[in-house]
Amino acid sequence: MTAVAASSPSLFGSGLVARRVDGARMRTVPQILDALARAWDFPDHFGRNRDALDDCMRDLPTGLRTPEGTPSTGWLTIVDDASQVLADEPDAFEWFAESVDFWRDSYRDRRFAVLLVDDDPGAVRARWSDVGVRVTDPAEEI
Repeated sequence: MTAVAASSPSLFGSGLVARRVDGARMRTVPQILDALARAWDFPDHFGRNRDALDDCMRDLPTGLRTPEGTPSTGWLTIVDDASQVLADEPDAFEWFAESVDFWRDSYRDRRFAVLLVDDDPGAVRARWSDVGVRVTDPAEEI
């Protein structure tokens, strides 16, 4: 699921382990690679390229616990300032948006979501929809 909102909803009791990244620091592909590698603690052998990103995002660690101490039922990446993602490399945006769907489809038995947070959620929703990615309201999904 990819959802967009003006602010992050409460995740208490959701069962998701969440990591937060800053879209203002993800304006280029190398910045996306670095931000997600840091957020999800990718292994040292992470190749810092698009294929390696796909591999790591489809193999996130299991056995994590939620802040409440319960076993995780899935993963959530919260992207603040989502309108800034790939602002300096707009030609790469379609790749990234489609990658999120690809990662999500890899987790058939667990939940995987990306929450896009921005002051202008309508513009973010339109940008993702323009490349064919369906976005929802987080209250409907998370």
